Amino acid sequence: MFSITDAAGAHLAKILEEETCPDDVAIRFVHEGQGIAMKLDGEREGDATFEHEGRTVLRLDQGLAQLLEHETLDVEPMPDGVRFTLKGEEGSA
Repeated sequence: MFSITDAAGAHLAKILEEETCPDDVAIRFVHEGQGIAMKLDGEREGDATFEHEGRTVLRLDQGLAQLLEHETLDVEPMPDGVRFTLKGEEGSA
């Protein structure tokens, strides 16, 4: 099952706060070309949702949730901030 680390959840929450998003808006990962992009979006039927400290910070549609089912979203420090990383579960196919 896809999961997010506390650090990733905190960073997503920070982005939502900086954008002054209402509580019903979260970040949505969308499949775009060969990668994954982020956009702000409301809830859609069938979404997988992920929370940080009681706030929904991330949404995935069913297709992307299945594609990423063995991954964990984390953040990696960079000189100019952080970047999101996906790490596969050990032993996953």
